[in-house]
Amino acid sequence: MIEVDVARVMATLFMVQGHTLDVLLAPQLRQGFFYNGWLFLRGLTAPTFLLLAGLSFTLASIKHWDSYLECSPAFFRRIRRFGIFVVLGYAMHLPVSSFRGLANLNAAGWQSWFQVDVLQCIGGTLIFLQLLVLVCKTPKRFAQVALGLCAFVVLAAPISGAINWRNGIPLSIASYLNFRTGSLFPLFPWAAYILLGAALGYGAHLFQNGAVNLRRALPAAAILLILAGMARVPDHLYAQVDFWTTSPSLFFIRVGCVSLLLTAISYAVQHVRIPGKVVPSLAQESLTIYFIHISILYGSVWNVGLRQMIGPTLAVLPTLAWIGTMVTSMVLLGLTWHWMKQTKPQTSQVLQSAVAALAIAYCCV
Repeated sequence: MIEVDVARVMATLFMVQGHTLDVLLAPQLRQGFFYNGWLFLRGLTAPTFLLLAGLSFTLASIKHWDSYLECSPAFFRRIRRFGIFVVLGYAMHLPVSSFRGLANLNAAGWQSWFQVDVLQCIGGTLIFLQLLVLVCKTPKRFAQVALGLCAFVVLAAPISGAINWRNGIPLSIASYLNFRTGSLFPLFPWAAYILLGAALGYGAHLFQNGAVNLRRALPAAAILLILAGMARVPDHLYAQVDFWTTSPSLFFIRVGCVSLLLTAISYAVQHVRIPGKVVPSLAQESLTIYFIHISILYGSVWNVGLRQMIGPTLAVLPTLAWIGTMVTSMVLLGLTWHWMKQTKPQTSQVLQSAVAALAIAYCCV
C-alpha cells in the first residue's frame, strides 16, 4: 500500500530530524510553544514507526501466507532477518571498543549493553509474530490473537513496570520487561504498538479488497481513543501508574493520533501524485537509514559522532542547517543503496559482508 510507504518515509525522516535536533540544539533554546509542539510530534514518531512495522509485516505475510505455515526456507529467512535487527541493536550499544573488554565489564556496563532499544523491540516482536503465524494458520485468526495480545501488553504494562524483575531473572531478560534497567523500548508497553499494527494490517488487507472502509472506521475509533486517553479512563484500573512510561491512557492518545495521521495520508494520496519508485524505495531502506544516522549523530564503538564533536551547543539556524544536511544525505543514501541492491545485487552483498566483517574485526583487535 502506497499509504503505508508514505507514512514510513514520513516517520523515518521525522526521526532523523528529531535526533539531529536532540543532539545539536543548545539547552537554553529548548522551550516555548514551538519546541513543545515539536516535542509532542516527536513523541508520535516511535509509535508510528512501530505500528507501521507490524502493519507492514501482516501485509507482506498475507502475500505469501502459505509459505509461512511451516518451517520452510522462507520462514527461516524471515527469522534470520528479524534476528539481525536484534543483533544490530546490541551492537549499537556495545559498551567497549573490543570484545576483550567484556571480561572486565562492570555491572553498569552490562546494564548499558543489555538495555533494549527500538531494534531489539522490533526484531523480537516480529520473530514472535512470525511464530504466531505458524500457530494461528489463518490471517483472520492471526489478527484477532494479535489484537488480544496488544490489549494484554497495554493493560499489563503498569503492573510489569512496578516489578523489579532483576531480583528473579537474568538482566538480559529483565531488560525486555520494563524501564527499570535503563531500556528505552521494553516490550511492555512498546510491543503493543507492533501487535496493534499487525492486527490493523489485516484490516488494511480487507480495505484493499473493498471489504471494509477504513477511511470511515479508523478516524471514529481514533477520536474515541484520544478522548478516553485524555480522560485517563484506563488508568483508573490501577492504584498508581506512570503516565509517561506505562500508562494505557498515553497508549490510547498516541494510537489515536497515529490513526488520524494514517487516515489523512490515505486521503492525501488520492489527490497528490506520489513518486512511484522513490517513496517505496526509501520505505524499504528505513533500517539502513536508522542505523547510519544514529551512528553519525550519537557515535558508536566504530566512530565518533556529532554529539561528541559538536554536542548541544548550536543556535536554531545552524541546527536547521544540520537537519537539512542529515535529511538530504539520508534520502540520497537510502535511494543509492536501494538502487545498488536492485541493479547490482552481488556487489551490494559483497559490500554488506565486507562492512560487517570489518566491524567485527575492529572489535576483535
